[in-house]
Amino acid sequence: MGRKLILCILFLVAVGLTTNSIYAQESSVDYKQLVAKCSEAIKQAKSYCAKMEYKNSFTINSQENKGNSAELHIVFISPDRFKIEQVIDEGKDENLWDGWILIGNDYYVLNAAFGWEKGDDENRISMCKAYSPEGIIRQLEGIEKTYKRDSIRLVTKDGIECFVIKYLFGKESVDMKSLPPEFIDSKVSGTYEIWINKNNYLPLKQSEEASYYLNEQNKATSSTNLSYSSYGENKIKIDKPALGSKTF
Repeated sequence: MGRKLILCILFLVAVGLTTNSIYAQESSVDYKQLVAKCSEAIKQAKSYCAKMEYKNSFTINSQENKGNSAELHIVFISPDRFKIEQVIDEGKDENLWDGWILIGNDYYVLNAAFGWEKGDDENRISMCKAYSPEGIIRQLEGIEKTYKRDSIRLVTKDGIECFVIKYLFGKESVDMKSLPPEFIDSKVSGTYEIWINKNNYLPLKQSEEASYYLNEQNKATSSTNLSYSSYGENKIKIDKPALGSKTF
């Protein structure tokens, strides 16, 4: 999978680990009320950080690929400031790095040779807005429409009580045409989880695990994890970059 496909995945899949967690019995939680409270909470957030990690591995025609991975670090300050850096590992012992800032309608990109430049990139601007409070809520609502909700559970992890909304999905929820041709007829199974802090209703993380299986010669797995942190911290700053500067 090339860089463009990874960017597409990062934009469209927007994503928890259950280590040291204690699951309670199924709770009678109203989904609409839960998401409404989450929506209100994140819209009140003055700032936050998000980190997305994407990994895949696949075998095509019996040739095992090392797979590739990507990380996306997002900083948001209300109402319309974003700072993003992206690292892509295509499995070729070479990492690709990008960094950009969006302030209102002004887009800036850090060029390795020329420093900060003002430009225009609709894809990256849209990616920023996908991680605004409104964008995150649209993501959660989109998952509810696309995947089959399996359960809503109460989880205690690291001393924090959370609601965990779990979804199951299969081939009917995946754009099979976007996959390599060897996987068009493969079986698809996956899970998606959304974690929401019970105390303040802020989203904590989202995670997706998926597997694609045609036969032992053609199979793949992928995972996407998105975690949120630093809500409302005053030390978060996003300033207009000095054109020509090479400092991120």
